This record gives sequence, structure tokens and C-alpha cells, in this order.
Amino acid sequence: MFDLKVIPIHHQQGKPIPSQAGFQAYVPPRRASRSRSEDLLIVSLITSAGKHLSPELQGSWLADLADTFFKTSGSVTSALRILLETLNLTMMEKNLKSAGEGEAVTGAINLAAVHRRTMYVAQSGLTHAYALTQTGVEHFYDASKSDRGLGLSRTPTIRYYHAELGGGGYLFMTNTPPETWTEEQLCKGEFPNLEQVRRRLLNQASPNLRLDLVQILPGEGRIKTVQQSAPMPEAVEQLQPVTDEVLQPILSEDTAAPITETPVEEISATQAIPQDLEMVVEEVAAVPEEESILPGEADPTDAALPGETRKMDVSHPDSVDAPEPQAARPEQSPEQQRTPEARPPRPPKKPLNEQVDAVREEGLKGLSRFFAWWRKARADVAAFFSKLLSGLGLKTGEGLDSLSNRTLFIIAVLVPLAVVAIAMSVYLVRGRTLQYEYYMEQAQLASTSAQAMDDLNLAREGWSQTLLFLDTAESYRRTTETTEMRAHARRAMDVLDGAVRLSYHPAIIGTLYDEIYITRIISYGVDLYMLDQAGGRVIHATRGSQGYQIDVDFNCQAGNFSGGGVDPLVDMASLPINNPQQAHILAVDAIGNAIFCSPGKDPVVQSLPRGEVPVGGVARIASEGSVLYVLDPSVDTVRVYRSINGQFLDAPTDFFAGAVDGVKPSLSSIVDLAVNGPELYLLRADGMQVNCVSSGLPGNPVTCENPVPYVDGRPGKEDQPVVMPESRFVSVLYTAPPDPAVNILDADNADIFRFSLRFRLYQRMRSDFGNYEITSPAATAFTIGVDRIAFIAFGHQVFYAYVE
Repeated sequence: MFDLKVIPIHHQQGKPIPSQAGFQAYVPPRRASRSRSEDLLIVSLITSAGKHLSPELQGSWLADLADTFFKTSGSVTSALRILLETLNLTMMEKNLKSAGEGEAVTGAINLAAVHRRTMYVAQSGLTHAYALTQTGVEHFYDASKSDRGLGLSRTPTIRYYHAELGGGGYLFMTNTPPETWTEEQLCKGEFPNLEQVRRRLLNQASPNLRLDLVQILPGEGRIKTVQQSAPMPEAVEQLQPVTDEVLQPILSEDTAAPITETPVEEISATQAIPQDLEMVVEEVAAVPEEESILPGEADPTDAALPGETRKMDVSHPDSVDAPEPQAARPEQSPEQQRTPEARPPRPPKKPLNEQVDAVREEGLKGLSRFFAWWRKARADVAAFFSKLLSGLGLKTGEGLDSLSNRTLFIIAVLVPLAVVAIAMSVYLVRGRTLQYEYYMEQAQLASTSAQAMDDLNLAREGWSQTLLFLDTAESYRRTTETTEMRAHARRAMDVLDGAVRLSYHPAIIGTLYDEIYITRIISYGVDLYMLDQAGGRVIHATRGSQGYQIDVDFNCQAGNFSGGGVDPLVDMASLPINNPQQAHILAVDAIGNAIFCSPGKDPVVQSLPRGEVPVGGVARIASEGSVLYVLDPSVDTVRVYRSINGQFLDAPTDFFAGAVDGVKPSLSSIVDLAVNGPELYLLRADGMQVNCVSSGLPGNPVTCENPVPYVDGRPGKEDQPVVMPESRFVSVLYTAPPDPAVNILDADNADIFRFSLRFRLYQRMRSDFGNYEITSPAATAFTIGVDRIAFIAFGHQVFYAYVE
């Protein structure tokens, strides 16, 4: 989790304005949605000036938005979109009510949500947001300058961004950024602390400036506010080099009201256990490690910045940190101020084998010293008990005081065993630490090598090696360093592959049985249908506020129903909403029986008419309108059924009937099919596709391209041939306009490849499951609904993500 330090800076004619409406940060209330319980929300709203919009009204709007955000489940981007749409409608209604009284109120907004170690930003209007992290500066804005902002149309323009925070960073927002806000000026030398960032942001800034600054620090989900108390400094000349000593500190913490009255929830004890255990292990092993604090960044518990006073902690209203007196410091020259404190050089590390041998030798020497001590202690104990027994008049037959043989045996056996166990535990702990350090060094070397590679294939191989070494290092210990390096390597791989990440979350409320194996998913409005291949049935779920709830009364499985019987189902397809059976889906068994299913209705069964070619074994089906396509690879055919009033009465036709020799592909290697009008997309197991088009011409009714050549259309890879990864491809999906595409699922990597209708690859969507555990080794089904929600299944587990 993180803490936020919120610094509103507002200048008019170079003078600070105490209050600043539209800039707030919020922590989750006690009754927040589970998916929002650890999030932090930052709102920066800039509105047009007008008498109809008071600071109190803006504050009320922002408070309502924060309340809505923390009650909204689902993905972060979905929650942010709801806030923007809500605020836009609120401003539109106000403009309609006050029409004729003055100019319309418009707004530009930055919404930022800190979710785990990622900051998500949703932006609308002509505004700018910057994320400054250890990886550099990211600038978020509308490059086209065509966004009209909020309050003018019913559908706002929304832009989404995200930045990996790692160990923390800064977020600053404004509508008038100076030209000096560049990575070269903001990231000089080591990672800047808060005072350095503030001075660099104000350098050469306009005297009329609205700057919303947030420092993000590792913490426990608390928020502090800091208010400026002095006018902004004089601007230096444009050509003068910017130094940290040009401007003096002008901030002091606001000791008035806290930034929010919402109480901050404490981190549960279970969340703190892993860190505490790791600290105990490190103390036992006596292995010093560096603290994971950003270079140049002050610890959150340190004294306040120059020019600040301590204020009340938002999460603990009853505790106030009193300012500590500071001794006067002698004046220093600029050279002395600029020179960082010298650090002693770190001794070079010994090779791993030498370190292990040294630890083993120390352990043996320790055992030797212990046994020498034990012999002396045993003699002392024997002398003590000898005197004690002598005083009690207890002596042996020989006249010598003694302990019983049983007591001596227990002491002689158990104490050495306990000492050996302690020594071995210490050795194992230190050994795991050495193993962790070794693999982290290898990961760092692979990362450095990958960054230096000009060849993209070699760079990709280097990043892959980095991830492998990190996997091994995390088998010994998972730390912030491994997490940050993994995030960096994944971002580099995504850039090389032109990929985007989809943040998946569990879709089903509760847990499906482990025996369920989902091989087809259909999204039908608020309804979700999942084909359980293991059970030969269709499972139905409906969407609610917390996810999809299983409909236990839905019946679509093998059995005898109206119209006949049906065996275990092998595939399903969606139906037009106006079909006579009012069914949502049609499913089939392996011998050609079809069942029409819909919530709240009994299923209806129909046996599909037999054609000239007998049914061998139905594998997959696809439908479009009133036409049903049935793939039967056992007899090497694709049957085409055309319904009349929802009934399949006529005998089917062969899709490849009349095709010239060599046109028809071998259907034994086809794993799935999809249809788009006269075009049939056949997916092969190697990821390549066969594109067949039915022309209806008597001389050449069907033409096929086998396989279709994939052409890259991703930025930086234009017009290059696409080489599909070595994997299993299990499903193909055609998505209709407004975003027409041919999508295929890479089962082993859980990636979705999106092609244009001319098979130009324009997007590769990778999966990010965060901390959710995946029990199945490969993806088994996927779909993308018309509402741009992607679903993916791993056996009995189903996840969803928003496609931006």
C-alpha cells in the first residue's frame, strides 16, 4: 500500500492562494467494495470560471464521486469511466438549468486511482498529467487538442493511461505546463525528493499557475495535505542552467482541517505477517540488507521538509506530531551544498561457492566451541548437583555424588540435537539468502544485456532470461526488488511485442467445481453462457453488482425434452433474439441433435436433418443469422443448415460442394471455426487460419487461402510478416462492428491476437491476473462481448477484463 502527500499549489500574479477547489484525495471508507478496499483516489478538476459554480458545490460533486468510486466493483478503469460519465451528466444538467444566465460551465479532469503498485489515470478535457517514477517521466495529455471537456456533450471523451509505481513516485497535474517540465530537467542525478521536485516544477513557471502535486510513498493508505505559505520565486533566465539551489523552500504543512474526513482503515494483521516474518529471518541470519527506499527520497517517518510543520495524521485523529527543535546549521557554500555525503565504498562480493564454504566453516567452528563449552558446563552442573545431593545425604555406594544415568543420557542426547537443529536452521536461512542474491545478480545482468541489444530478437531473449532468473529468485524470497524488476521486464517485453495488458478479475461469484471444464463462452447482454465439456452441459450466469451469479434453475444438458432426446453437448452458438423459440443459445451433441435453451424456459430439442454424408462426429458449430455451420472433421465436411421459422427442416448442403480440386483444406487439423457472411474462418492447431469465401458462382463456388499470410500492423512493425509463437491455439472468434476483428486464443500463454478482416495483426492482448491464482496450466475458452468485456476461462475458472 501507499501513503499520499497532497500539495495544492495555486498562484495568481505570483502570490499563493490559500484555498484551491477541485483537488482532493480520498481513502476507502469502511464499507467499500472489496475490489476498492485498498485503492486510493485522486481527483483534479479544473472548471471554467462562473458564478454558478461555487467551491462548496465542487466539493460536494467530488465527495459524491469518491463515494461512488469506492462502492463500484470491477476493474479500476470501469470505475473511473463511471465517475467521468456521472460528472459529465451533472455538469450538463446544471448548464441546462442555468441556460440564458451566462456562459456554460465546462471542465477538464484527471482521475487517478492507486491500485496495488499501479496508478491508473482517466482523463477528459484539455489538461495534462505527469507521472514521475524511477523509470522516468510519463506525460498524459490529448495531443490532438480536440477534446471539448466535460459538460458540453452526453458522451465525454475519455483517455486511459497507467504507470507502474514500483516503490513510489510523484503525480502532478495542470492545464498550463511550462516547457521546462522535461525528463532532463526533472530527473537530474538521483531520484529527486519532494522539495527538489517542487522547486523544479516551479522554475520558470507562469505567475498564474494551478499545480496539483501528489507524492506517493510506501505506507499504510494514509493521506496528508501540505499547503504553500510563501509567494513563488522569481523566474530565472531561460538559458540559465537549472540547479536545485536557485529556489528556496516555500512550503509548510497545513495544520488546519485534514484533506478528507473519511476515516482510514488500518491494514489487517494478516497483511503485515509476511514482512514481519522476513525481518525475523533476516535478524536470525544476521545478513545486512539495504532498505528499499528510493534514492533521494525521505523516509515517511522522518522530520518534515524545510519550511513545513508537523500536522495531524489523517488516519489517527487523536495523535499529533509536535515539531522537534532543530539546531542552527552553519552556512555552507553552494559547492558544499551541492556535494552529496560521501559513502564508503562497498567491499566486493565473494563468489557464491566461497560464501557457502565460509558459512559452513563458521558453523563447524561454532559447533566445536559449543561442545567445549558443554564439557565445562557438564562438569559444573555435576559439581553443583554433587554438593546438593551431599547436603541431602544422598550418596552412591562408592561415596560419590552423581546424577542418574537416565538424566545424564537425556541431557547428552537432546541438548546436542537442539543445538545442531538451531545451527542447521541458521545455515539454511543464510543459504537461501545467498541463493536469492545470486539469482538476482543474474537477473540484473540479463536485464542490462537486454537493454543494450539492438537486435530485437536478442533483446527479447534477454528479457525472457531475466524473467526466468526472477522466477528462481522468488522461489527463495519475494521482495520489492523482484516485483519492480519483473514489472520492468514485462513492460519491455510488451513494447517489443506491441502488446497491451488486460487486467483480469474473477467473473463468477463463488467457485465452480474443479471437475468443470469450460470450452466455449458466449456473452449475451447481462447473461453469460459457459459450455462445460466435461459434463456435456451449458451453465448460465447473470450479471449483478458483485459479478456473475450462477443460475441453478437453468437446464440445458443431456436428457429427454420436448421434441426428443439429446446426448452430452459438444458445442454451442448464439441465436438471433427474435427466433421463434425465444432461445438465447443453440447447442448440439456429437450425433447432430440440437437443443434450444433460454433462462426460465424448458429446452426444446430438434434432430438436424441428415444429408448425403452421414454424421461422423460433430466437433464445432458456428451461426450467423438463420444459418448454422457444423464442423464434422471425421467425415471431412462443413454442413450448412438454413432454418425456416426457427426450424431446420431442409437437408444441409456441403460448404465445399463444387469446389475445384485443391481448394478444400484438410479439416482434420481444424480446431475451430467462425463465420462472417460468406467468409468462413477455419483455425488450425498451429495458429494459422484458412480463409474460405463462398461466391455462389457455378464454376467456382468456393475459394480458399490456406494458410492466410499474417501481416504485422503494430507501430514499429508495419508490413512485417508475423511469426506465431509455439503454442496451442484453441479458439477463433469474429467480433462484429464497430470493432470488426478476427480473434484467436493462444492457450499456453493466455494471449489474444486480434487481426483485421484482411489479417493484419493490430493488437496482442496479454493477460494480467495480479495476485489471483490460476489452477489450470492453459486457457480453454474466451470471448469478447459487444460491451467490450473480454472473458477467458481456465478449466473451471472464469475471469473478465475491460478492453480499452
